[in-house]
Amino acid sequence: MLAATGEFERQIVIDLLVILASTAVVAVLAQRVRLSVVPAYLVAGALIGPNALGLVPSAEGLGAISHLAIILLLFGIGLELHLGALRHGISRMLAAGVGSCALTVLIGWPVAMAFGLTAPAAGAVAMALSLSSTAVVLRIIARRRELRHVRGRLALAILVVQDLIVIAMLALVPVLAAWQDGRSASGILPADGNTGRFLIEALYRMVGLAVLVIAGKLVLPRLMRESLRGRSLEVMLIVGVAVALAAAVATHLMGFSLEMGAFLAGFLLAGTPFRHELAGQITPLRDLFMAVFFTVIGMQLDTAAIVVSWPVVVAGAALLMLVKTLAIGFACWSVGALGATAIAVGLALAQGGEFSLVLLEAGRNSGLVHGEVAPTAIAIVVLSLIVTPGLVAAGSRVASMASGVGTAPWIASRALAESGLPGAPDDRVDVVIAGFGPVGRRVAREADRNDLSYSVIELNPSTVERHVRQGRRFVFGDASRSSVLESAGIEHADVLVLAIPDEAAVARSCAAARSLRPDLHIIARQVSDAGRAQQQTDTPDLVVIDELATGDAMAQALASRFGGRRTIEAELVRETTESLSGVETT
Repeated sequence: MLAATGEFERQIVIDLLVILASTAVVAVLAQRVRLSVVPAYLVAGALIGPNALGLVPSAEGLGAISHLAIILLLFGIGLELHLGALRHGISRMLAAGVGSCALTVLIGWPVAMAFGLTAPAAGAVAMALSLSSTAVVLRIIARRRELRHVRGRLALAILVVQDLIVIAMLALVPVLAAWQDGRSASGILPADGNTGRFLIEALYRMVGLAVLVIAGKLVLPRLMRESLRGRSLEVMLIVGVAVALAAAVATHLMGFSLEMGAFLAGFLLAGTPFRHELAGQITPLRDLFMAVFFTVIGMQLDTAAIVVSWPVVVAGAALLMLVKTLAIGFACWSVGALGATAIAVGLALAQGGEFSLVLLEAGRNSGLVHGEVAPTAIAIVVLSLIVTPGLVAAGSRVASMASGVGTAPWIASRALAESGLPGAPDDRVDVVIAGFGPVGRRVAREADRNDLSYSVIELNPSTVERHVRQGRRFVFGDASRSSVLESAGIEHADVLVLAIPDEAAVARSCAAARSLRPDLHIIARQVSDAGRAQQQTDTPDLVVIDELATGDAMAQALASRFGGRRTIEAELVRETTESLSGVETT
């Protein structure tokens, strides 16, 4: 028994090594040719899987890692969604997102049945393919700097709504599976006619879910605050992941999916000031597991069968992108977007997405999607993801052809057509201040005196909570994390002030800010003159050295005390200027 267990563990380690090594190589090559890493992972899985090279004979032992990847993915999605962000333009966001998904499913369902699928299986495939890729699209839009534009905002809104809809779709998969298995005439109620018991159990589940939400709302903020009592971000990460897993297990025991519990945990924590830092900590771990998940999905692709049925895959991908472009474009136009904007958004979101693969995997596990259906659908998603950058780039050119198409005739307001989502807050800040100690507070007072808007990044949770209650823009987190800088508004800021009394942290934060905004003006604090070389490497625009600033202030005080002896002041200022030469401005 022990020998068998040891052999099993050794095989998992070897399989993980093969998977991570292959995904690393393929992802590097994909980045070289400017393709998304998600289809690269799927291609890597197809190559090393049992249907191709056979480097990984079976992925059964990696199932737990794949489930953990989905739990962390849904937890991260929940962390990025909070009611404060959703209340602005909620009606048009919901209309465009839900409408586009509904249109795609309604069109895709009979089309899938025409390819020989049963009605339940066709419904599952249509739901899966109605979802777009949040990871791929947002990365492309951010690189093209279109998030400030109407098309970028509208695409982001639809992706957010799709991420919410996927929870309902996951809940529908067991219902469709029951329908296909003939467990009831409708696929919803039990076949033995015991409808009353079924309804009572459903009521208990809903009550349990409500209790879980209320308890989480009351307990989670206190729990996260307690985890930070020792100012240890690692403890907060451990507590956050434990909360996600506990919520997943709780909802599973209630009869819901593991994914729903993870999403709810993230959504509840999204209402706390800790969401930005926690999301930043979760992201690397989630991305690692997601690489394994997508590779395992790719291992299910039968490359030989795909080569034989490539006309079906190509035709399916073309049909998918055509249907989604028209459905999403019409949904956007019908809620107030100009024709050009609607077409651009439709092309940008025409592909399948990460959750398409998640839903197909859930359908396969439930016996709903089987045979060659799942591999063919996955191949269609992969092909659509590969051509997505070209579709986004083509969106601008194709949209110019529809520049004469105005808004829908039933739309009275042109707010969406001209300035983005209605009611969307102005997320621009003039200054981002990292660190709210004595130096940061002095900078903030100066910004107030000059009527400059600012946001603050701070690691003291009580300080952040106090100022957030006062309506100020404070973000809890480490300024060296890109997600925290983005939450503070670094994309729109003019100046970043690094007022952190830690030279290593300042250097990391400066590097992270430069990677996001190479043109950003950065003012960095340095405790002593000894770290000059370090600061020059990370290229801030202005460095203020505590020691020299103190010496300058003392020189001014001495000159003020001996008003007639100006030579003292001049000499001291000259020495200070010489010592700052080559460091103060770079």
